[in-house]
Amino acid sequence: MTTQAGEFFPTEYKQFPFNEGDMLVSKQSDGKFAVNKILKVDRFDLKKGTSISIQSRKFTATEDDYLLVVSAAYGESEFQSFEEARVAADAGTWTVKIGHVPNRTVGAAQGQTRVGHQQVRDAELVGYRQWRQAFDKGEAGIF
Repeated sequence: MTTQAGEFFPTEYKQFPFNEGDMLVSKQSDGKFAVNKILKVDRFDLKKGTSISIQSRKFTATEDDYLLVVSAAYGESEFQSFEEARVAADAGTWTVKIGHVPNRTVGAAQGQTRVGHQQVRDAELVGYRQWRQAFDKGEAGIF
């Protein structure tokens, strides 16, 4: 594991304000609100010369460095107010639209407000495990 950060990845790729299990609310483009859940936050150390696919573009590290990858479940745009979404997050009555998205920290944090915390259940990690297996083989990337 890299003990010191390099400068290949921007600083914002190495920090994330939320934790696994955090319940988030975001306002959508249609004016409604959605509930989202952080499933995993992984640190990936890349050695110089190692490649990673980010937004379908291949990047090859020019030095040893690391980045965080945030896996989240994203909900439907279904609530009329922030408060309605917060209550649904707490009660677990929100609708999952996409069960797993692996994202850069910047994208995963943008527009999100933490409203609570719930343990990540094993069943919620099915998509994560599929992605992780493909990612470890170099067959999948992140957004």
